[in-house]
Amino acid sequence: MGVMGVTAQETPTNETDEFEDDLGDEYEQLIDAETRVVEWSYDSGVFTITVDADEDTELGITEAGGFEEGSGSYNFETVEIPEGESTVTFSTRDGNGAAVTISTQESLAQGTGAYLSTGTDVEENPFRHFGGTSGLFSGVGMTVLLAGLAAGYVVRSENRGVIEK
Repeated sequence: MGVMGVTAQETPTNETDEFEDDLGDEYEQLIDAETRVVEWSYDSGVFTITVDADEDTELGITEAGGFEEGSGSYNFETVEIPEGESTVTFSTRDGNGAAVTISTQESLAQGTGAYLSTGTDVEENPFRHFGGTSGLFSGVGMTVLLAGLAAGYVVRSENRGVIEK
């Protein structure tokens, strides 16, 4: 499990050209009407998120992806960011895909929020239709064994062995 930590600091302008709001500002994901994700990256369990806010606001960041089946705990942190662009880092578990959700009081009041995700790296098992790799090789092994036993029985049950004509 990664070490949880969040920091906020003023940063120079980092922009992407994913979306453009009414004022011509470019952003990657809208959190609420006054807060936007400008840019983000993920490396070794750490999300680095650049947020642009029209006023001082509090972000709630939650780990949201890469969980195994069952129950467990997740990372959550709140961080105050000043007006303008700020960079926030957030640690998550390194696993099969990672994601975070980001919310503000305004977005929660609207029943919305934003998420950032690396996607998942699920490799499909080509033998899944046969019970997986172990199921396939168990079946092949049993077939070869039974064929060998049947051939041995036929050879032993013949009185004179195999007759060539």
